[in-house]
Amino acid sequence: MKKTQLTLTLALALSMSASALAAVSADEAAQLGGDKLTEFGAEKAGNADGSIPAWKPDWKGPAMPENGGIYPDPFPDEKPLFTITGANVAQYGDKVSTGTRELLTRWPDYKLEVYKTHRVVDFPDWLKAATVKNATRTKSTFDGEDLEGAMGGYPFPIPKTGSEVVWNHNLRYYGPAYRSRFSGYMVDSAGNRIVTHDIDNYTDSPYHDNPDEEQSFYQRRFSTYVGPARSVGDKSLTYMVMHAKKDGNSKQWLYTQGQRRVRQVPEFGYDSPMTTAGGVYFFDELGMWEGQLDRYDFKLVGKKEVYIPYNNYKFLMHTSADDAYGKQFANPEKMRWELHRTWVVEATLKPGMRHAQSKKVFYVDEDSWSIVLYEGYDQAGKLMRTSQGLVTYDWNTKSVPNTPMVIYDLVKGQYATSMHMAGGTGYVRVPRWPNGKLTPDSMAGSGIR
Repeated sequence: MKKTQLTLTLALALSMSASALAAVSADEAAQLGGDKLTEFGAEKAGNADGSIPAWKPDWKGPAMPENGGIYPDPFPDEKPLFTITGANVAQYGDKVSTGTRELLTRWPDYKLEVYKTHRVVDFPDWLKAATVKNATRTKSTFDGEDLEGAMGGYPFPIPKTGSEVVWNHNLRYYGPAYRSRFSGYMVDSAGNRIVTHDIDNYTDSPYHDNPDEEQSFYQRRFSTYVGPARSVGDKSLTYMVMHAKKDGNSKQWLYTQGQRRVRQVPEFGYDSPMTTAGGVYFFDELGMWEGQLDRYDFKLVGKKEVYIPYNNYKFLMHTSADDAYGKQFANPEKMRWELHRTWVVEATLKPGMRHAQSKKVFYVDEDSWSIVLYEGYDQAGKLMRTSQGLVTYDWNTKSVPNTPMVIYDLVKGQYATSMHMAGGTGYVRVPRWPNGKLTPDSMAGSGIR
């Protein structure tokens, strides 16, 4: 019995070791920055008919405030090339995702206004250099749940598995530390719009601030609620971890002004409902995906050309909430859709694991590595959620800030948004806060008394 157990243990160790060696070869990595691939892994060429253009580096939009803020719309005079509705969606085949097709067929007046495609995303030279190095030094461990050797850049510019694509989304570059003021809304099944949160948020990334050494955290957020009235003074502190197997899962602490104490959220992530958003989405649906990779098997389906929400400066930053959010869906006349290449990943719940969703499907933009479309399926395999990630690009810092989203609960007939910028401050770059300011004790000390 002991010999058998030892054999199994050694086999498992060898299996884990083998999976930890799954980096790309030097020959494959040599493609990065060459004729075919950018340093961060996107195809440089356009598509066959030119509807997706070739990528061009160092694109610059109009002048914006030095420290960021509300970004100007770089394409204010462009008009839609065509419109997709429930009546004509069939002619666009699988370029319309399942979740988007559901919205089009559910509501006759919902539509996609499709614009010229612009591939504006680029990254700083130091990040591209770090990404090229990561291609051969970063390894998946624990069946893709963790990674080792990743420093500063995208960990898997030439991904081989679905989990590697998701790690690229987790470690996407959203620039130096910034503060942002934004609001969230929930529209119920009767069409009533409710403010779920009004937040002054600080975000930084130790992973990108220290590109020459491995880090414990890839993102830290300190959020102070300035509305609605019932939440004023509440705070949250979130640490997103790089190595869950070694350091434990990501953590979140809450300071409740009414109770005047700090408590750690017992199970942060997975399918715990986001109560601050009216329960329309789960913790792991925030930002299109946020959480540990241990409950799902992530399959890399491949690449597809798909119509996705893109360059949504007008909707996100220049459209009031009254104009942006209708009784059933976000205003389609304010939202911009473009044709882009996306990586498609299917996440299937592992046997014995618990989650309200049996499957998740992600569409990940090849240029920004941001999840731009998402679908969540219930235990019966029925589509229950679909969401749209509103990607914008900061051409001053060559970064893609955190992804606001509009998410639809197709069962309850309601929807929510996480980060509406119009009326707020946008993304304002600030000096990085000292570590001592990003602790649970600091939350308590800065609370309203």
